[in-house]
Amino acid sequence: MDFKRVEGIFLVVFLFLNMFLFYVYQEGKTSQDTISTGTISDNIEERLTADEIKIPHKLSDKNRQGYYLSAEESELVVEAKAELKSTEWQVNDSQLTARPIRKNEMEIADSDESKKVEAFISQKQNVVNGKDYVLNRSETKPGKNYVYNQAWEKIPFYDETSRLSLMISKNDLNRPIIESYEQTYLNNIEPLREQQAVISEREAIISLYTNNRLQPSNKIKWINLAYTRIFTVRGKNVYIPAWFVAVESNKNSVQIERVNAFSSAVISSNISEVKN
Repeated sequence: MDFKRVEGIFLVVFLFLNMFLFYVYQEGKTSQDTISTGTISDNIEERLTADEIKIPHKLSDKNRQGYYLSAEESELVVEAKAELKSTEWQVNDSQLTARPIRKNEMEIADSDESKKVEAFISQKQNVVNGKDYVLNRSETKPGKNYVYNQAWEKIPFYDETSRLSLMISKNDLNRPIIESYEQTYLNNIEPLREQQAVISEREAIISLYTNNRLQPSNKIKWINLAYTRIFTVRGKNVYIPAWFVAVESNKNSVQIERVNAFSSAVISSNISEVKN
């Protein structure tokens, strides 16, 4: 038996567990420090109106379910060699960059642009595991680029480790075509704990307001629930569900705020990595 290898495995598991427990402790502590009062919770819409903070729609009280997840970043090389028959591609740092070989066939009519893109990514000779991605309407700009995110049980990952971005350009006839795309992908996605309830969209906005992340005259452009990475241990990433909120302070400045969907705490820390 290779005792050094066993020892290394136990060390990694120990580090992983400690990082996880420390994060849960810190988030819980922050949540207790920043919990909103009943008064603010009851009249958050009135406070937003008084501060001239615009919201994109009526805030939802719906509660959903989510997981603590672990996953590994795929190199995509093996899959690309086996499946990508209609594109030229290369992989650098787990990101695949590809260009359709027959660009004229990628020509898009204005009336069916989104359908053409959907059809393109659904074919395995064009995109590896394209059916595992869902459209990110908030970041997509028709005529310029289409952004998709990998999803787990209908909740997407908002992270550079699981993203598909297609660039649209014009051909010699000035017609839109799919010029190229960039892709990252997650393998071995696994729950670390049982499924549990997440806070509502409304509670996420209350958290931002009580933590002074929303200022008078701000505009909330969109609010989405998605998984976010919190730390990495020897190639394994850990994700939690979070509310992503795009806050516009002026026309040239948009800040993406994240709220832990389990604890209501505002996420401000960078991703930690443990190496061994």
